[in-house]
Amino acid sequence: MEKVIYEEKHYKLLLPMYFRIYTDKIEACFWPFKYIINFSDIEDIKIIDRVPYYIGWGLRINPLSRTLFFVTHHGRSIEIIKRKGFWKKVILSVKNPEEFMNNFKLFYRK
Repeated sequence: MEKVIYEEKHYKLLLPMYFRIYTDKIEACFWPFKYIINFSDIEDIKIIDRVPYYIGWGLRINPLSRTLFFVTHHGRSIEIIKRKGFWKKVILSVKNPEEFMNNFKLFYRK
């Protein structure tokens, strides 16, 4: 069993969404879909000011920009840019992006 470093849960219309940081990966889940990003696949990670309102909430995709959205709110969020894979960007709308980044930086090594 892997150790969870950070966990955050949301519920929208009784559907759970959670974000977890492990020692070697980030996991995002909006039931029944789960997406895992290994630390070795991360090129850059940063805090963005907002998620556009037209994205909506829940799990959203933009195949043209190859972006995957896990949205629970439209405020400050985390943007992960990946080195490889179909989805080049993943947006996570965590409650506290600063806390998420601090926990991520504890274990991430470029």
